[in-house]
Amino acid sequence: MSKSVLVYEDEPELRHQLERVFNTISDKYTLLQSFPDADNVRADVLKYNPDVIIMDIRMKGNEDGIYALYQVKKTNPFIKVMMLTTFDMDDKIFNSICLGADGYMLKTDFSSYQHPQDAILKSLGIIFDGGAYLTPSVAKKILSLFSGQSIAERIKATKQKFSAFFYTDTHSRVKTVTLTRMQNKVLNEIIQGKSTYEIAKSLFLSENTINTHIKGIYSILGVHSRAKAVRMAMDARLIINGDRE
Repeated sequence: MSKSVLVYEDEPELRHQLERVFNTISDKYTLLQSFPDADNVRADVLKYNPDVIIMDIRMKGNEDGIYALYQVKKTNPFIKVMMLTTFDMDDKIFNSICLGADGYMLKTDFSSYQHPQDAILKSLGIIFDGGAYLTPSVAKKILSLFSGQSIAERIKATKQKFSAFFYTDTHSRVKTVTLTRMQNKVLNEIIQGKSTYEIAKSLFLSENTINTHIKGIYSILGVHSRAKAVRMAMDARLIINGDRE
C-alpha cells in the first residue's frame, strides 16, 4: 500500500519536478497535493492526514517552514516531515531537527542525483524504517554544531529559544476582543480552512458580504491575512466574544 504525501515548496520549477517524481513512484508514494506556501498547513494536515510531508524551510508566504513544521508536529506528531532547502545555515538545520523533523535534504543534494526519484526513495525509505535522514553535507554541519559545547547544552539552549518563540510570546499576546456574532461564525469557518466561496455557501451569504466580514475581523484582530488570524485564534489562545450584533 502506497504512503500519502503533501509537498510545500515555493519554487515553481522544483515543486513541479517533485510532482513529476512522485508520479513516477506512485506505487510507493501517492502525492495528494502540492502547495506554494504553508499558510494553511494545519487545515491541510487535518484534511489530508498524510503519511509524510516534504517541507521547504523558507517560503514566501506568511508561514516559514520552521513554524509550519511546528504546526504539523503539534497537530499530528506521527506525520513524517522531510525538510528541503537550499540553505544550510546551522540554526535552520538544528532548530528544525529539535522541533521534530525526520530528515533534512539540501536541494542541491536532491538535484545532484541523475534520477531524483532515487533520492526521494532513499531518504523516505530511511525515515519510514525508523531512521533520521541527513545528507552527508548536513551531517557534517550537525557534527560541527557541538564543537566546544555538549549536545545536552545545545538542546537545552534550543528548547529555551523555541519555548520563548512559540509559547512565551504568544501568551504575552493573549487578549479579549469582541466580534459580532457573524464575524465569529466567519472566523470559525476560516479556522476550518474554508474558502470565501465555501463560507458564503455555508452561511447563506454573498462572497462580497463574507469579504466585508473578513476585513472587519482583520481590523479588530490587527492582522492582514487568514493565516495570522487563525494563528491568533488557535495558538495565542485568543478569547473571542461574539455578543455584538
